[in-house]
Amino acid sequence: MAYVSLIAAVIVLPTAVALAWFHVTKDPNLRPLGITEQALRAYRGDGDSREIVALVDWGPTRPGGPSKAQLALSLSRAFAAKGADVRVVFREGRDATRITYVVGGSTLGPFPIARASDGVAAAVEAFTMH
Repeated sequence: MAYVSLIAAVIVLPTAVALAWFHVTKDPNLRPLGITEQALRAYRGDGDSREIVALVDWGPTRPGGPSKAQLALSLSRAFAAKGADVRVVFREGRDATRITYVVGGSTLGPFPIARASDGVAAAVEAFTMH
């Protein structure tokens, strides 16, 4: 029984560690068996993919401001209302939270968080034209 446990640990442990580190860093290069070209483009901010990517430069949070999960949900709902999907990618920002929409080779923004909805219609229109 000890040998079976040892073999299972040797096989599973590296994957579990890589997956845990992926959840900390959000770097798709570290996601075991889940690296896709689409995820790598979104993480790097490349505009060559056929999707709408919302790059959020996450700045210092303010009391009463939205969390990352709330902002991602709000963006997803805003794009769903227009009949489109969006991939939300968070990056470390310096001063204030800003959102840039990337559709193919087009970049819209950056928009401050208070005006994030201003770029939604333009991003959807760019996506349909792409």
